Amino acid sequence: MLKQYSAKIMTEESLSLIQKWINNVPTIILGSGASVPYKIPGMFDLGTYIKQNCEFDEIEDKIAFSSFVEKFDETEDLEASLLEIKVTRNVVNTIVSKTWECINNADLDAYDKILTSEYKLPLEDLLSHLIKTSDRKVSVITTNYDRIVEYASSKINAYINNTFTQNYIGKSNTSISRILPANLYGYSGVVEILKVHGSLDWFKSQEDIKYQFPLRKTIPNSFIPSIVTPGVSKYEETHMEPYRTIFSKADSVIESSKSFFCVGYGFNDSHFQPKLIDQIRNGKSIIVLARTLTDKTKQSIIDNNCKNYFLFEKAGENQTRIYSSRFEEPIIEESNIWSFDEFINYVIK
Repeated sequence: MLKQYSAKIMTEESLSLIQKWINNVPTIILGSGASVPYKIPGMFDLGTYIKQNCEFDEIEDKIAFSSFVEKFDETEDLEASLLEIKVTRNVVNTIVSKTWECINNADLDAYDKILTSEYKLPLEDLLSHLIKTSDRKVSVITTNYDRIVEYASSKINAYINNTFTQNYIGKSNTSISRILPANLYGYSGVVEILKVHGSLDWFKSQEDIKYQFPLRKTIPNSFIPSIVTPGVSKYEETHMEPYRTIFSKADSVIESSKSFFCVGYGFNDSHFQPKLIDQIRNGKSIIVLARTLTDKTKQSIIDNNCKNYFLFEKAGENQTRIYSSRFEEPIIEESNIWSFDEFINYVIK
């Protein structure tokens, strides 16, 4: 049981340790919370969009979708609703398409705002810092479909390695993982992006061949978005390519990493998470930033007696609650260091 919070300021010694962990070039792990500042819809908003925009002609599809809507209205939990209600294949495909549509519209709007500097990209600053202090390679694992990490990587002139060839019609190519930064003249380095639930840019043909079509405004005819949506199909899809290769690579990256830096990740994904928890239980350091830390995050790290961690969450106006293996009890920092932007300004700049 955690003790009562004490109001005090994080010490210079703690800040120095955090900076040391960052300079060790951690693997970056991004969850949905990392995309919230760019108005990428979360699960509830996505569920509402699906409910309001899916239409069906066949009676079987209408009945199945109506059952989903009833469950979603009851629980307001998209994933739980899709897990509990058995829907038809046509309903699944329509939900995938509408999920892509909803997230893609928000992503392209964010892209415009990033180009005009209306939106800040703290990830750009972090990647720029890390790529200079490493062997010119940084790894990012994300459960998000959006392209925020690709935009940040592009702004620092990094080569993007996501297991697809970087063309207008990209093809899945696992040998890309062997590209070395030293061979990439004209680039600042390599950002390896492992999108374990798929990407807005990925599609599969009727022959089940996977392609990357960058920055599409609409889904190409005869193609289906290659994204893993919540629900039963989530577990079916992840046993297929390109996900099998990506999960294998993510496990390898986690095992070889010296440390981890998480933004907006709630420790609610069962795919690569067990490997991550094993590594931090064995002493590897981890930093987590979140508006609100999930119970699962605290259970996975604090209750697991991990040895090297700092967890940051919002405690109030201009206040951050910090849990750490270095403190006997949580402390309150008079700052907004829980936010990605403030953390970068505080720790790196």
